[in-house]
Amino acid sequence: MQATRSTLGFGDVWSLASLALLAIGLLVRAALYFPLAMFQIDSDAVLSGLCAFRVAAGEHPLFFPGGTRLGAASCYLSAGYFHLFGQGRVALDLTSLTWGALYLIFTLLFLRAVLGNKLACVAFVFAVFPSEQFMTVSYAPWAYGEIMASCAATLWLAALWRNQGAFWQRLCFGLSLGIGLWFSLQTLMIALPAIVWVALRRRGAMGGESLAAVFGAIAGATPFLAGNVSRGYPSLTANWASRPVANLPQAWDNFVWLISYMLPKLLFGSSGWWSETTLLIAAYAVAAVGFALALRRNGRDVAPLLLLVAVACISFFSLSYAGSNRGWTVRYIAPIYVVVPLFLGMGAAALWHRSKALSTATVVALLIPNLLLYGLPGSALRADLTRQLSYETQLLRVLSADRIQMVYGDYFLVYDLNFDSGERVAGVPSAPVVDYFSYGPKLMTAPVRWALLGGKDEVERLASHAGAHGKLLPNGQLWLFVSDRQAPNVQQLLAELRRSGD
Repeated sequence: MQATRSTLGFGDVWSLASLALLAIGLLVRAALYFPLAMFQIDSDAVLSGLCAFRVAAGEHPLFFPGGTRLGAASCYLSAGYFHLFGQGRVALDLTSLTWGALYLIFTLLFLRAVLGNKLACVAFVFAVFPSEQFMTVSYAPWAYGEIMASCAATLWLAALWRNQGAFWQRLCFGLSLGIGLWFSLQTLMIALPAIVWVALRRRGAMGGESLAAVFGAIAGATPFLAGNVSRGYPSLTANWASRPVANLPQAWDNFVWLISYMLPKLLFGSSGWWSETTLLIAAYAVAAVGFALALRRNGRDVAPLLLLVAVACISFFSLSYAGSNRGWTVRYIAPIYVVVPLFLGMGAAALWHRSKALSTATVVALLIPNLLLYGLPGSALRADLTRQLSYETQLLRVLSADRIQMVYGDYFLVYDLNFDSGERVAGVPSAPVVDYFSYGPKLMTAPVRWALLGGKDEVERLASHAGAHGKLLPNGQLWLFVSDRQAPNVQQLLAELRRSGD
């Protein structure tokens, strides 16, 4: 199914409709950020901001906090927004919005290159309103927004190379691959299928045509290479996510987990089996019937790409240690969703020729449940996230009034305090392994005024174990214990608190 136009022109009615959808997609994403609220999994989401503090101070990190698994692109982008708008959540939100905008733009260009203007407009609807879990993965500034934007860009440039093969298309394809490699090895889930997809059409793609792409890939991967060549390639050797599974039974277990939980959660679910889950499953099934009808008509271009992406994503997930993690790990399979709009758009369009009512009902059933789950203003989720941010603001006022220098507690409860306080308060997590910026060790052995944050029973137990006295204050659903005297040696205090938490 080849594009009817290969230019970037937007002169016909379907192209104008696509631009209108792009504007709607940007507005939906902007509404996720403004007015300000906390991010879901907030302590992870502010890491790029904490990293950007280092960039603003003259450091040049190549990788995201916590190792060499993810590139530091968001750190630099946030630092740029800090320079323009000041250090705060507005800059982090703009960082996320930038990656979301690039994902939408590159996805639209990819769909136009593959499907043509009319059908691309239909498919683009499903990128504008993706599954709730894909939106959650890609909306916060924790390095996954750029992964999805990179994957979409790679597919667009692959389609251009496959259909035309101009020098700039091959060069930019390689550049996208290289930059994506820096962003994350996870982009290989899309990059490798894209390479094979191009080679299936153009024999020269594996010969002379590839020289421009190779040069572009090396140039794009410069940050990745700079951080790996002289250090023994820690992105491969010291990267827990890229570590292969120990044996085939573990790979099989990962595959079963993927099919039975991860993919259904990514496509259909939010945090449980709700009424919308059944509706989404039914809508996907109907769309799959439509897609099968579309393939019978003309699917020679699209079918190999979708098959290659599915095989690559499932294989990478099943064979890697990342797939062995249990819990909320949808982000490790999220790149597969980049081709889902193509699948759903073709299915909905094919159904339209058979039954306009059925096609319309399928599209509505696929979009509305997701839209209601996004956490937009007026939703219960957004109200909760807004309340949490207000509690954080109140907490910072209390800490400032009592001149508290350190707050100890669970990583997900205290680490965002480092960002919101501008690092004036050290939020030290109970697990040292997730103290990515070493706030605990940096306190040295000096005396500090300190506090505990967590559930009431927990903070009372920790305070009692440390032999501390002070005041206990409510903060939303949490409780803050403020010691009435400073700790003479903060490292001894941290060791005592961590022992009592074991």
